[in-house]
Amino acid sequence: MSEAKTTLPGRESEAGRTLIEMAVVFMMIGVVLGFTIPVVANSIRAYNLRNTAERLAERLAAGRALAMSKNKNVTISFTSAGQYGYDFSPVGAPDGTPDSSDPSDPSQSYYVETLPSGMSGSVTNGGVTLTNGKGITYTSRGELPIGASQVDIVLTSASKTATVSVNLRGQVWVH
Repeated sequence: MSEAKTTLPGRESEAGRTLIEMAVVFMMIGVVLGFTIPVVANSIRAYNLRNTAERLAERLAAGRALAMSKNKNVTISFTSAGQYGYDFSPVGAPDGTPDSSDPSDPSQSYYVETLPSGMSGSVTNGGVTLTNGKGITYTSRGELPIGASQVDIVLTSASKTATVSVNLRGQVWVH
């Protein structure tokens, strides 16, 4: 006589998975994640650094445009705490502290920005030494003053760097 197998209804072709097979699959997933997570993290840091450099370059270009539109010198200052922005006061002699308003035009407000956490920046070449930091002054023609030199601002994040430069003609670029 033949013996009949007893199976539950609907489970005729379903094969089971052993605990060892599941452990091997999870181990393979862990190895793949172990290699990809640092690569993705480095890519995100590099993206954030480049994005910050581009934002700073935009602010510098806007300072140049502001100087030309108001037909007066405009200084953008950088503090050691990583803040940067337009420096309007005291009038004619910036102090290195970014201001949110221009005393000669109080109806206009401006942003004071801060570098993202984990990022630092410094003016490594050129610039004007101010009481509370360094700065870049644009003349009413949108250029750096006579006798100035190219200004380089180096941004650093997790051993990666990006440089924002301003040449004597006031042109800004990131490299």
